[in-house]
Amino acid sequence: MVRYDYKDSGIEWLGKIPKHWKPDRIKDKTTAVVGGDWGNDPESESDGENIVVLRVADLEDIYFRFEDLTIRKIKNGSFKSRQITDRCVVIEKSGGGEKQLVGRVGYPKGIDFDAICSNFMAKIEFDNTIDLKFANYLFSTLYNSNLNFPYVQQTTGIQNLNVTYYLTSKVPIPPLPEQRAIADYLDKACQRIDNIIEIKQKQLEKIEGYFSSKVKEIITTGIDKEIPKKESGFDWFKEIPKHWKVVRLKSVLSKINSGVTPKGGSTTYVDEGIPLIRSQNIRFDKLDLSEVVCITEEIHDGMSNSKLLNGDVLLNITGASLGRCFYYVSSDEANVNQHVCILRPFQFIRTKFLYYLIRSEIGQAQIFSGFTGSGREGLSFESIKRFRIPLPPKSEQEKIEEQLDSLNQKIQILFDNINNQINTLQSYRKSLIHECVTGKKQVWEGEIEKVN
Repeated sequence: MVRYDYKDSGIEWLGKIPKHWKPDRIKDKTTAVVGGDWGNDPESESDGENIVVLRVADLEDIYFRFEDLTIRKIKNGSFKSRQITDRCVVIEKSGGGEKQLVGRVGYPKGIDFDAICSNFMAKIEFDNTIDLKFANYLFSTLYNSNLNFPYVQQTTGIQNLNVTYYLTSKVPIPPLPEQRAIADYLDKACQRIDNIIEIKQKQLEKIEGYFSSKVKEIITTGIDKEIPKKESGFDWFKEIPKHWKVVRLKSVLSKINSGVTPKGGSTTYVDEGIPLIRSQNIRFDKLDLSEVVCITEEIHDGMSNSKLLNGDVLLNITGASLGRCFYYVSSDEANVNQHVCILRPFQFIRTKFLYYLIRSEIGQAQIFSGFTGSGREGLSFESIKRFRIPLPPKSEQEKIEEQLDSLNQKIQILFDNINNQINTLQSYRKSLIHECVTGKKQVWEGEIEKVN
């Protein structure tokens, strides 16, 4: 294999690049940058055709996912200049979040239908010296290195990327055959990494399923398996020990309440202050505070109903994370927003026992059934109160807790190990892309065979 000779790129973030590569502004390689359109309701009487509109939500890493696509009525004149093909990439120009920068880019790989992008995005077309897959990987490195940050403007809680100025950024451009070789190599290498990550994620799902099943078994039979049983009368749990009761959840709760989003929404959030726990922060048995937002003491004081106490059970009641719950153990001040419900039980039921009930197949089955009345869109307080649960004496609840705590500790070790492996694989994937598109790793056509 030919060895690269290197030269100084003259680009601060890049350092040295192969001598035969040329640093150039992205915009000097583009032929068009066209913002998207949201059009009208597909059932409206307005002029136009019903067309797929790709949204930021359709982006999956650096490619678009062509499932559950949005249809909008687009005027013919608008469609012609905005049509998305495999000769363009699509950039997010408005959006992002408190902890996520705007500016992700996706390639519409394999697109075979008429589509445009939404008004929160723009398509970028390149001249014939650029391989689109290579450009997509290059944009991925720019984004993961936060090189779009200087071009982001924050307005009323929504980030806006100044695409025109962003495209003045200088990047390394290898010859076209080399771009294709790099893109092909990364396609294969990243696919292998993604396959391993998918296996790891399925392992997590199996472990969670096993734990949920074991929780159900222990929480419906107790510690002593020889105790006589009786029919419960419910599909969620067929039998329970004879001396146990079956009650509605409302009969064991002294409080059921959710919080609110502070007036002003995200504009009221501060970098340091009192945490506001949202649905995306809650994992089973874990609070993910990497994207937690904070509020001031003054706002906290005005949200009295959503203040957390040590030992509260938190339950996600809306969105994709519906049903996730967490046993909150902390004396620090914190609040929840309207997507998280606080369950605070009476003294005759132990809070940790209640947490395991909600997390088990018993609780999850009722959450994801028509029994809740509001399905996957969200849970009302009334639907939660109707949940049926087995209730042993408090002394037995404590023994069940101890057994489940021991099992949970072992499960958590497995979870942490697998999640660390996934994080390592994801970091390696980003690093590999960066090394290849910046010339630090040499990729020629012969390299592609090594990842087959």
